[in-house]
Amino acid sequence: MKTKISVILLFISLALLIIYGADVMFAQSTSPDGKSGFLQMDHAIRGGVFGAGAVILSIIAFAISLKERSTLVALLLFINGGLIIAGMVGAAQDGASESSTLYGTGLGVLLVALGVVKVFITRKK
Repeated sequence: MKTKISVILLFISLALLIIYGADVMFAQSTSPDGKSGFLQMDHAIRGGVFGAGAVILSIIAFAISLKERSTLVALLLFINGGLIIAGMVGAAQDGASESSTLYGTGLGVLLVALGVVKVFITRKK
């Protein structure tokens, strides 16, 4: 049961990251300043709601399934972390502030590290 809850939370997190990335790409393609996507939010609010929300949900999912055996949870942590890292690399190339990209990349690396920990926990059982 804990694994199912974790997988659901990680899929919600993945959906948030996909919506966030789609909104950023839409904003960059339609407006010269890249600030108004289809969600009509400022980039800071959009990152806080969708980016931070996805990271928080992923960490909660990891904590819930910590002692459970699940490679799907580890895989979804890798995917979510990879999406964040890829998004931050893209943002850095577009000229985003160095501190925000470093912070976001760190959160992506954190999720990948949690995925690695989950793999080792799963392997031991």
